[in-house]
Amino acid sequence: MLFQKSLLRELRSTSGGVLAVLLTTLVTVFNTLNLMSTVLMLTVYISVFMVLSRWWRDSEMVIWLSSGKSLADFLKPVWKFMWPMILLVALMSTVVAPWSKQQIAAFEDEIQNRSDAQRVSPGQFRESYSGQRVFFLENPDDDSGRTGAVFIRSIDANGRQSVVVSSTGKFEKDLEGQQWIVLERGYRTDLMPGYWETQTTGFEVYRFRIDHSARGVKSEETIRSTPTMALFERTEPAARGELALRVGLPLLTLGLGILAIPLAVTQVRSGRAVNLLLALLIYLTASNLFSAMTATVTQGRVSLEMAWWPLPAALLAIAAAMMWWRMR
Repeated sequence: MLFQKSLLRELRSTSGGVLAVLLTTLVTVFNTLNLMSTVLMLTVYISVFMVLSRWWRDSEMVIWLSSGKSLADFLKPVWKFMWPMILLVALMSTVVAPWSKQQIAAFEDEIQNRSDAQRVSPGQFRESYSGQRVFFLENPDDDSGRTGAVFIRSIDANGRQSVVVSSTGKFEKDLEGQQWIVLERGYRTDLMPGYWETQTTGFEVYRFRIDHSARGVKSEETIRSTPTMALFERTEPAARGELALRVGLPLLTLGLGILAIPLAVTQVRSGRAVNLLLALLIYLTASNLFSAMTATVTQGRVSLEMAWWPLPAALLAIAAAMMWWRMR
């Protein structure tokens, strides 16, 4: 029995913290899903580059090339590896990412729209939804539902502040389901704005209603949380820029994956440090150029038709030129 009471008391005292950790974990998961398209794109680029560069370092590529193969012959096996990843990037950028943004917005709405009854938590200072009250309830000492000391600070529309402090309290519900805090053995101090006088009143029992109403605030739907099909129907520059970002990411994955084939060509004696540095610079440059291109669409300076394909096409052209130069 003692262990059960102790366990229940600890669970009550930590329930608020557990809920906060749970919400933080869920938001982190949704943010991770939102970034998965970029992570998968980088995974494709690094995987192709590292595997082929290792073959060059171990002289395996020399054997393949001496047997009549060329760099162009590696397009087929690389494509077999890339196309499922490209489809996954497309799924993440067009479906999963906006859905995760919607879930994050829903969590934010739920937290902001909690009523006072949901905000009151033993052992923690809590502010009411209106911002006019601050609650503090000491953790209960037993499983009777009674709390320890209670502190409530409130301010009305006229600017009058009141502070209510009691040595103990408990929660009650009336016949209509309205929740109340019943305070016992305490006092209330009223402070008028602009005056130094205070009025203090003691009480044996003081009933304080907890407002169940909530603001009903709903976050406005952002461009990043808008479904992809809905973006096709919108003509404002911000929607077109977001659409260019979602459509362009799979193509950028294709361009970087193909470009990694000639970038992996190394000489055994010279090492691959130069190629690694060049591959890193190319990725950073391509990523920044892609972000800049989508930003110009968002600002209305470039049309959608001229934003989503030029950079991937340029990467494929550079890859073809490098393969031709390597095979001369």
